[in-house]
Amino acid sequence: MSRRKVDAGAVVFALLVVATVAAFAYAQRAKRDPLLVDKVTIGKRSSVLVPEGPCAKRHIRIRFRTTTTNKGKVEIIRPGGELVRVLAPHAFLKRYHFHTFHWDGKNEDGVVQPPGRYRLRVILEDEGRSLTTPGVIRLHKHPAGAVVRCFKMSTKGSG
Repeated sequence: MSRRKVDAGAVVFALLVVATVAAFAYAQRAKRDPLLVDKVTIGKRSSVLVPEGPCAKRHIRIRFRTTTTNKGKVEIIRPGGELVRVLAPHAFLKRYHFHTFHWDGKNEDGVVQPPGRYRLRVILEDEGRSLTTPGVIRLHKHPAGAVVRCFKMSTKGSG
């Protein structure tokens, strides 16, 4: 009776070792695969978007590069993966080319979205992959009735 328990334990241990080695091999292979979307920048100086109010930043620039030529879809999503807006339903994404899109903080119906962190998702049709890029768009709302002084940052030197 005890011999069967030892044998079952050895089998389970062996299976765990095999699964660990397989997971390690898969992770190493995934690291060697080339990035399909890289050099992602959100905003020129800041990733903050304030679509309404006296100091409004009416849209944010989203820029990335693809390393393969693909047809794809470019979307804005909530952190849970819920679709907010499709920026490009059928984009031609040329290899080693930078692609620039703008988002105004609104969904498909033109409604300004609630404050939060939003992400960019690129769906590559030829690869059959969905990629959520690093970085977030931080959407803020101007508080009603707040007195705010708006400042514009100068990019020119002072000397």
